[in-house]
Amino acid sequence: MKVLSANSEVFREEEVMIDSHISFGPYVKFLKEKAAKTSDARSAYYQKIVKQFEGNPALLGPIAGADDLSAYQEYLDLIIATIFPVTVDMEKDIYGIGVPHKFAIFYYSDLFKKLFAANGDKLVAVPEGISVEKVKRDKLEWLYKLLLEKVYGFPMDYQNEIIHHVTLPESNGLKKYVKLHIDARFVDVKVKGEIPNLKYDNICQQHFALETLQELLPLSNFALEGFVIWTIQDVTKDEVQNTMKNLILNMHDGNEQETYRRMEEELESLIQQEDISVHIVPIPKINGKYVLECDLCESGVMLGVINNGKQQQQLFQQLLEHLMRQKDPLLIPEVTDATLLSYPFLRYLPLKGIKSYLMAPVWYEGQLLGIVEIASSQANKITAETIGRAYPAHQQVMMLLTRGADIVNNRIVQVIKEQFTALQPSVEWKFTDAAWHYLHTPAEERKDIGNISFEDVYPLYGAVDIRNSSTERSNAIHEDLREQLLLIRETLDYIGNTIYLPLLEELKFKNDELITGITSGMLSEDELKTNNYLDEEIGPLFRHLHESHAELQPVLERYFSLVDTSEGHILHHRQEYEESLAKINEKINKYLDKEKENIQHSFPCYFEKYRTDGVEYNIYIGQAIAQNRKFDLLYLRNLRLWQLSSMAEIAKMTNKLKDKLKVPLQTTQLILVHSNPIDISFRQDERRFDVEGAYNIRYEIMKKRIDKVHIRQTGKRLTQPGTISIVYAYAKEMEEYLKYITFLQNKGVLASEVEMLDLEDLQGVSGLRALRVKVNMD
Repeated sequence: MKVLSANSEVFREEEVMIDSHISFGPYVKFLKEKAAKTSDARSAYYQKIVKQFEGNPALLGPIAGADDLSAYQEYLDLIIATIFPVTVDMEKDIYGIGVPHKFAIFYYSDLFKKLFAANGDKLVAVPEGISVEKVKRDKLEWLYKLLLEKVYGFPMDYQNEIIHHVTLPESNGLKKYVKLHIDARFVDVKVKGEIPNLKYDNICQQHFALETLQELLPLSNFALEGFVIWTIQDVTKDEVQNTMKNLILNMHDGNEQETYRRMEEELESLIQQEDISVHIVPIPKINGKYVLECDLCESGVMLGVINNGKQQQQLFQQLLEHLMRQKDPLLIPEVTDATLLSYPFLRYLPLKGIKSYLMAPVWYEGQLLGIVEIASSQANKITAETIGRAYPAHQQVMMLLTRGADIVNNRIVQVIKEQFTALQPSVEWKFTDAAWHYLHTPAEERKDIGNISFEDVYPLYGAVDIRNSSTERSNAIHEDLREQLLLIRETLDYIGNTIYLPLLEELKFKNDELITGITSGMLSEDELKTNNYLDEEIGPLFRHLHESHAELQPVLERYFSLVDTSEGHILHHRQEYEESLAKINEKINKYLDKEKENIQHSFPCYFEKYRTDGVEYNIYIGQAIAQNRKFDLLYLRNLRLWQLSSMAEIAKMTNKLKDKLKVPLQTTQLILVHSNPIDISFRQDERRFDVEGAYNIRYEIMKKRIDKVHIRQTGKRLTQPGTISIVYAYAKEMEEYLKYITFLQNKGVLASEVEMLDLEDLQGVSGLRALRVKVNMD
């Protein structure tokens, strides 16, 4: 046989470190020892082989120039006959005999050559997924362990079994796992010169330090003679299952698609059939209804309908109807027209070249987790045997789909928390407690969880409003309309001087009327009339003229460049207003988000904010909120002082921001004081907390109506830019807040003057008063 070797350049440096030669001497010595220990027929057989080898003394030493050992074929056959059992098959088993410490094999089975020799010439020395550096180090460690065992007699654990992921020859890419074992019992180590005295304990204490051994035992002091035996074991089934378990353990939000595809590859390796493909399609259940995870079904056979969601959903519903009737796998050895009539959800199989098909639903405790598809382009390729080969992975596939469903549900819960309920730690404990008791109540005794409520908590309400926001928004709209109408007038004049079109005179008259209407003020119906004029008359006319009159294109393109492409309107005043409004709200929200975390350090409280034109917020604090801490009114007073100082800070922030805004908007700051505790409960319909009880409803009415309340003495609005307005009902509340105001005045936060005001009666609410104080903007 011709010697198979790996790329000489890759391992040249390592393999020249030590002399290594083929020799049959260690093998003959081994047989002599075996013959001496036995007295049966085997002893005579061994002695006969020894005699035959000793008849050619050249075989007992290094064999030089051993690129081709065909001349020694009869001796190699004797070695194979004694080393490998009679059941070994040259075509089906994987084995070889090689040169020590070299990737060079001089006797090998046919399958060994097919698997490990690229193009039948060179060995593949580096397994898939392993770096060259690791292979080099593994070879060196193996060599030093061999030296320590053969020269010093140290017991060594080689751990030299390496798992390869190989592609079977002539299998269209079919892969399997094989385990490689290298047996060095027929290798002798020859020592050149003197070697140091080593103690086993020292080697153990150094944990086999390779670098130290290289200094103590230079490889040039040794030579290897003999041969090593390479044996390969198919471990596909075990390795596939181990790989699947690792994939499931490492599956997380973000790598689901990759994990499903990897699992499909492992299943294909497990089945070990050519021309088949495996597809795993998860089917999560949301709110009691099975749904299609579109991103994860595109690679499937049955439901992988690209760019046709409606068709995909139709097939999915037909599949569900079938699965509700028939829960067993659907095996179709040959796809025919009759198949498509019986199972319409398989209508796309012929278009995809599928001629043999299996659809296996995966159930767990009566719930559908997903389906596994196995498909082939050859008829009768998929059989009951295919199912049997795939079945060992059933448990892993079920675990994979269960893990996938958990990820989907966690993702939904996270979205709900972020976008809707956003339960804060201060109250989340109570929801957790309720859920725990619900889950640990016997199923037959369970009722709805009911309201999650907190009794006797103190409310704090604050509102930062945009002064005259409705007026500013209306002004922006009118300015945009007026600018567009003036642009239209200019464009119509140009068109009228370029082409003859008497209709333009009527449009110019109408356009001028609309401009006059905007100048003198505009009602909502006038605004609607103007928009209809722009959308139904001007827009179609200008587009038609642009297409039919080349000489008008420059002026019309200028017009189109100045209007929004999607709306057909000039919007920049509105955009400037919205941008200014967004910057103010962003500034306020960032500040409150940061402060929300800070105020929790003194005592837990519930803080919710929501957007109007500005920002409003509710805070609730009390014993019911805190799970393990004792509440005292000093924490309420602390929070009220914070509220007043934070409103002053917001007023200063927005005032500084005013000069940077395209529309110089101003904010007003409002606080509502309510000294009596109230009860709140979580409303499932609105997913937020609300007050309970008739008396407490009065508090909600006050919140909704005080933002536009007027002063009784002057009839003017209470809230004004640069000030903080504090609405209260009782004198003791006023006295408390005057203390906070005095404190902040001494700190220079608030101005010295404080207004005490009576407020007009509101619907359902009377007797309210207010304190108003200016914020020191310096």
